[in-house]
Amino acid sequence: MNDQILLLRQVHPNFFPDGEVSSQAFFPFPKDDGKLSVYDGDQTTAEASHQHYTVELGLESVGVWAVSGAETVSVGLTHQPDPVPGNPAHAIINFGAFTEKECRKLAKKLKKFAVDRGSQYRAA
Repeated sequence: MNDQILLLRQVHPNFFPDGEVSSQAFFPFPKDDGKLSVYDGDQTTAEASHQHYTVELGLESVGVWAVSGAETVSVGLTHQPDPVPGNPAHAIINFGAFTEKECRKLAKKLKKFAVDRGSQYRAA
């Protein structure tokens, strides 16, 4: 997994208020142990990842936004493959041992990268 990779993130409708991506979409939940789930853009497309997420997993997503591996590294985060049964393209952005306050700041930086890049796929 190289730093030029696009890490594809599904955005839940709750994290898309007023038609704008919230930084919450790039913040790992406590149950995630500091690991933000993404799709490896070298192994799948934004549209295919959305299809997998919404149809196969039955979860909600308004669309897909992405950050590059280089962008995650530039803010002090790491990314790595994390294949799971049924999803070999699963990967993570690791927030590690950062405090919640630090994670919120990092999520805002990731959101800015993703919004500046633009939506990679939007649900119809």
